[in-house]
Amino acid sequence: YECSRGAEKLFCRPLTKLDTGCAGLCALAISPEPLEQQPDLESLNICYNFTVLVHGQVPETWKDGVYAKVPTKGVRQWKRQKTEDSGADDHDSSITLSTTAIDLDNAIFINSLDVLSISGAEQQDEQCISTLTVSSCHDEGRMANVIPYILRKLGYPVVCDRFAKREYSRLPRKMKNVLKQKICIGLYSLDIEFERVKQTVATEVHKRTQCEFWRNALEQVEQSTSCSLEV
Repeated sequence: YECSRGAEKLFCRPLTKLDTGCAGLCALAISPEPLEQQPDLESLNICYNFTVLVHGQVPETWKDGVYAKVPTKGVRQWKRQKTEDSGADDHDSSITLSTTAIDLDNAIFINSLDVLSISGAEQQDEQCISTLTVSSCHDEGRMANVIPYILRKLGYPVVCDRFAKREYSRLPRKMKNVLKQKICIGLYSLDIEFERVKQTVATEVHKRTQCEFWRNALEQVEQSTSCSLEV
């Protein structure tokens, strides 16, 4: 658009942060003038909307959404803080949930979208996975690390979280062959408010975060196995 107006130079400034290893969107401001001269950009209000696949069947109450405060510990410490062999059994009393709205500048909003129960010849016991959206306006750290930390402490670690190896080992071989240990969290939607005008920027959600994709994929595996046994 700016090129069509005859702009000879374009200046860019990142408006959002995206952690290394996290797929998704990164919004940029583009202008024919140096953006350092536009302090109005500081008034931007941005809400990050992540999609996450977690181990476990989350409570029914999460369908209506729940809030959790972002821990006050240093962001860089969250990434390094280790738990036992599995984060799923390591609940943290400092992470509490609320159905009462909390300012998302210092909190996250978790909403359950879908749950899948996994069973089959491969499985020694039934496993569940859940697709969630997690939204926050918190902009002072690595949210793609903060969110898995919170969910791990709540007992629902993100699939392929390096602190959830025990849960990962229980997944069907088909899933592990597709996942290839890539953590299942991505930033696929942004709500941007500037001068009282709101705009949503979104892209296609990666299939590995979707229960529906795994439901279809695992059904195909079961069907092909049944056909082989019949033959």
